[in-house]
Amino acid sequence: MSKSAASSQARLAGRRGNWAVAEVFAGVGSVAQGFARAGSFDVAYLNDIDEYARRTYRFNYGNNVRYDLCDVRDISGDLIRDAADGRRIAGLLGCPPCQGWSAAGPRATGDPRNLLLGEFFRLVSDIRPLFFVMENVPSVADRVELAAALEALAPDYRTWHGVLNAASYGLPQSRQRTIVIGYHIDTGVQPSPPPPTHGGDRRLWDYRAERFVKPEAASLDALLGSAPRIGARDHKQYSMRAHYPTDLAGLKNFVTVGEAIGDLEPEFRGRCSPYAKALAKGVAAPTNHHPWRHGSDFVARMALVREGRRPPAEATNNRRYYSQAYARLHRRGLARTITTNFHNPGCGRFLHYRLHRSLTVREAARLQGFGDDVVFIDHPSWQERVVGNAFPPLWAEVIARHVSNQLDAVLAD
Repeated sequence: MSKSAASSQARLAGRRGNWAVAEVFAGVGSVAQGFARAGSFDVAYLNDIDEYARRTYRFNYGNNVRYDLCDVRDISGDLIRDAADGRRIAGLLGCPPCQGWSAAGPRATGDPRNLLLGEFFRLVSDIRPLFFVMENVPSVADRVELAAALEALAPDYRTWHGVLNAASYGLPQSRQRTIVIGYHIDTGVQPSPPPPTHGGDRRLWDYRAERFVKPEAASLDALLGSAPRIGARDHKQYSMRAHYPTDLAGLKNFVTVGEAIGDLEPEFRGRCSPYAKALAKGVAAPTNHHPWRHGSDFVARMALVREGRRPPAEATNNRRYYSQAYARLHRRGLARTITTNFHNPGCGRFLHYRLHRSLTVREAARLQGFGDDVVFIDHPSWQERVVGNAFPPLWAEVIARHVSNQLDAVLAD
């Protein structure tokens, strides 16, 4: 663990008394660390089955936190309480696997990973924390499984759930996710979503219309790529309009792709936007910024794709793909959702806005809100996986501040 990381942990320790958080399905612990930085909670316990995620966490944050590499079904509330070593568990955090419901996957109803949603709520009932925060793909918002779980918790927890977008909170990525927030009824507090901080009146590249559009209520969902799942019972909950004021001009401007990663190229080094400067963390030469190896034929074909556009027929050998495949980002637009396959432009809009290659691990990490001081280790394909699977750290900080502020009086007692 770096000296800066160690000193940061030391400064945060005890600022919330001895309140702690635990995170299951933790990956690289981005949510727990967000609650440590922005909510001043201790991190008491982490769990995942991904060995490389745990190794990455320990490389960056040390071995002081118990991180179990095991199936969540083998975890009990007593185990987490024991790991807390006398500290009180204020919150349980978790991002259960979403592949069984994700629009990017086969959406198999029999996928065993779908059952892990219930395991998270089992632990909530067992631990009975002051609050819990869960994240998942948008389609979970109107699943009967989620409705049943929240109904079972209703005697003890007040809950809010809905679909939010990372770009609304200062990320340069239109990552749309279901967020569930619950507060124990003894807190007396009704949970609510964090209000959007970003919108503004600066024109942004619209990938659907392929032109610049001013952010406003009529264009918001198109800019953010908001869309309900096929067969959704309530299409309105997938729209971002309900979370925004009528006039977006009073908010900060959306952060663009160019502002997030433009300074990583040698010829633009030092030209940092406020977003990039905040994530640079004073690191002179960021790691994990190595281009993937693309063949010369591929590079030649991708050179035909214009900035912010879909590929012409000759770029894909006249094959037809879904709208995001082999498409190029725009420096004055938002990135689409970073997945675990961003090395492959055929899996989404992952082409650099001006270079004829896909995003590097560091560029994807910037779009996810990771600081340059976070180092991704082992094989590049494993680095890609932990970055794409992570919940954006800066978004986690926004939620942490919101929850911490709503429960401030309770936590201070």
